Amino acid sequence: MSFTSDQPSMDELPLLQALLGGTRRQIVQLLRPEDRTVRELADHLGLTRNAVRAQLSNLKSDGIVEVTGRRPTERKPEHVYGLTRKAEDLFPKPYDTLLNTLLSVLQKTEWVNADPILEETGRRLGQMEKPDVLVSEASVRVGHARDVLEKMGGLPQMHEEEQQYRLEGSSCPLSASVRAHGEVACDLARAMIEELTELPVERRCDADGECPQCEFVVDAT
Repeated sequence: MSFTSDQPSMDELPLLQALLGGTRRQIVQLLRPEDRTVRELADHLGLTRNAVRAQLSNLKSDGIVEVTGRRPTERKPEHVYGLTRKAEDLFPKPYDTLLNTLLSVLQKTEWVNADPILEETGRRLGQMEKPDVLVSEASVRVGHARDVLEKMGGLPQMHEEEQQYRLEGSSCPLSASVRAHGEVACDLARAMIEELTELPVERRCDADGECPQCEFVVDAT
């Protein structure tokens, strides 16, 4: 019996270590939530455009960054840069590796129903990250859940809409598991968020495609 994993190989790990500091890491972090132009990156970093182009050239050579399109401007179109699939897989996701392997095992064990196991696993993960004193403000609870997802390797954004809080992001902390096993893996994250916030959570994730999109709606009404 063998299992495949989308996690980085040992040969790729030194590349990840190279991104842990300096301007290249800042560029990668800026490109995780959205694609950007050289001008936008330079404005965020306080660098010259030529300095940013030099860093982008190195990142393109490493297979971390690619040109994703062109954006019209008043003068001439600018290239838009984004992260490659390889870049997302290089971010550490220890939960993803464990869950992907567990789901592979459970799927080969026909007499086991994985749903309640994932539900309980998510709740226990939430209990591990739960503060000793749960504050009453829903925004603080959801903000803490967002921080936990970020620690797991995601990059969620929080939006408030009429006593509902939406956690969404293009960097799924369980992307390998979602790609291999579908939205069943998202139920673990949903249960964890419910445990952290003690509020009902609706999952609206998009598990299709190469880069799963996370979306959880926390109801504070």
